[in-house]
Order: sequence, then C-alpha cells, then structure tokens
Amino acid sequence: MLSISIIGEHALTIKSISRLLKEEPLFKPQAVLTQPYSTIRSPTDVMVYCAKGYSNSLFKQVRKLHRDLPLVKKVLVISMAHKHFIKKLLSAGVDAIISYKSSPVELIQAVKNASFSQQYLSADLSRMIVKSKSPSCFNSLSQRELEITYLLANGMNVKTVSSELDISPKTVNTYRYRIFSKLDIERNIDLFHLVSEKAAYMLNR
Repeated sequence: MLSISIIGEHALTIKSISRLLKEEPLFKPQAVLTQPYSTIRSPTDVMVYCAKGYSNSLFKQVRKLHRDLPLVKKVLVISMAHKHFIKKLLSAGVDAIISYKSSPVELIQAVKNASFSQQYLSADLSRMIVKSKSPSCFNSLSQRELEITYLLANGMNVKTVSSELDISPKTVNTYRYRIFSKLDIERNIDLFHLVSEKAAYMLNR
C-alpha cells in the first residue's frame, strides 16, 4: 500500500487528484494539504506536488524538498514549461512530471513509476520535447532571453521576473527591450500570443 501526500495551493485541483488516486486499490492518499510540505507529520512514500506554474522559486522549492525529504518520491503536476526547465526539475530530484492536461491513467502511472524510482514524463510533455525543431522567430534568442520571454508571457511583471531570477529590474528591462526588438513586437500581450503559437518550439530549446 502506497502512502501518498498531495500538496499545493489550489484546493479544487488537489481534491480532484485525491479522488482519482483513491480509485486505485494500492494507493492510500493522505489528507489533502494546502500548506507547505513541512506540515506533513506522518510518513509518506510519494508526494504529489501541484505547482502553480513555471518559476525559478519552484525549482528552489523542489531542490529544498528533495534535500529535506530525500526518501520521499516526488511527482510534480505542472503547466507547460520549456525543455530546459523540465530538465532542471528532474535533476533537482523530481521523479515524475505530468501536466494538468494529463489523463488520470498517466497520473496513476506517474505515481507508480516514482514509487519504483523510475522517471516518468507525461505524453504531452514528451511530445513537446521530442518534436523536431523548425525555423522560428525564437532562433535569435539566447537561453536567458527565452527564459525571460516565457516568464513575461505567463503574466509576470518586471519586478516579479527580477525576483524569480535574482537579477535587477533594470537587467530584466534590458532583456525585455532586446527580446521585443528581436521579435519585432511592442507589448507584453504580443509576446503572449507569440509564445502561445510557438510553445512547441520553445520547449525544444
């Protein structure tokens, strides 16, 4: 019997995941938690972490989580993120990553794989990563520029991006103007639309 803890900030999401896991006979989901993982008191085999989205602070949380609870297997539920970030999460100690669009079958498989220390990536994330590269307006962007592009396109303002990446707001603005110039756009909303259309390419970088 696998003991599973579910944590996150969105109660509806983690309650839904809890119900899905309860349907599996070998799983024993613990009380749904909306507080930080440090509040977990009873032993747990697998932790399902429902993340808000792409951020550098998430990477830091995952790294701390692995350091504090090295024996607990980790399954991360996340929205789409680019290839570089997914690799960072896997190297930080995450055993399995699925997206919020993944099927219940994939959620169960991710938990099972994690319990056996086998890495797992949901089908949609895998497809985005292995999809062949194609000519794109993002060709001219550096890795750092791609990272800032993704953060801005996900609604973060300059101050928040500055905090996430531990760089000054002035530096973020410098990157922002450079990105806008390279992509021939003028507003953040233009960036959002462009990233939405070219998400597959960004994951490939």
